[in-house]
This record gives sequence, C-alpha cells and structure tokens, in this order.
Amino acid sequence: MALEYRGDETLYAVKIPNDTGSTLVRPFNQTDGSSSMESDEIELNTKDKSGSDYGSVTESLSLEGIITEGDLFPDYVKKSIRQKKMIEIYEINTRTKKAEKGMYMISSFERTHSNGEFSTYSLEATLNGTITEETLTEIPAGAGEAVTT
Repeated sequence: MALEYRGDETLYAVKIPNDTGSTLVRPFNQTDGSSSMESDEIELNTKDKSGSDYGSVTESLSLEGIITEGDLFPDYVKKSIRQKKMIEIYEINTRTKKAEKGMYMISSFERTHSNGEFSTYSLEATLNGTITEETLTEIPAGAGEAVTT
C-alpha cells in the first residue's frame, strides 16, 4: 500500500558555519516550503526532425516560517544576502532521511511584523550549480524538539 506524504514530512535545513566548521540547522517553526523546476524550451526544426528540446533549467525554492527566539536561521540569511554569499540548503524527506542539497543564491528575504500576529519570514532562493543527494544519519531538531536518529 502506498502512503501519501504530508507537508510536514519534508523539511528544509541550512548549513551554517561556526567555530568548528559548520552545522546543519533546521529553521524553527517552518510553516511552508516548496521547490520548483522550470525549463526553457528550444524549438528544433531541421530537415531530419522537428520538435522541442530542453534549454536552461532553473531550480528554486521558497521557505516560510515564524521568527522564533534562539533560531540562527533568520540572522544567518540576512547576513548572507548582505554579503552576497550563497547558502547551502537541504530538502529532507523525514521518512527516509534522504536529502537533496545545493548552493543557493537568496533572491529575496522578507520579514513581516504585523500588529497582533506572529513575526514571520519568507525566503526565495535559486540554485547555483547542481543538486547532490545524501542520506542523513539524523534530522536536525526543530524548536523544542530532541534530535531524531
């Protein structure tokens, strides 16, 4: 029997440099995340064949969440975009612990502070280079969670 995936079974995490190298950090209180792929179309029309082929392929993702005290993610993203640095983002399947990772350019980062509502962030990022796959040994803990192994 095939089981459907729920949105909370896909998480995003970011590799953040620290004094000892780097650590994989899951932004606290993620409320939404999506990834998309788009391809330009090249039209072929020769004596031998006609049709379409792939042009440039663009991969991007977007994340949203609630800004939470103690979360390293919003400050790291803000600093990275100001310094024009790429960030390493993982898309993680929590059932299998398989992840796809890549270096992303942050194309937009918005923080919203509406009166009477939680402060939120939203991020749009575009892949720079290629995606690699790996299987994690543990999933980074979210706000108030223990590490899952």
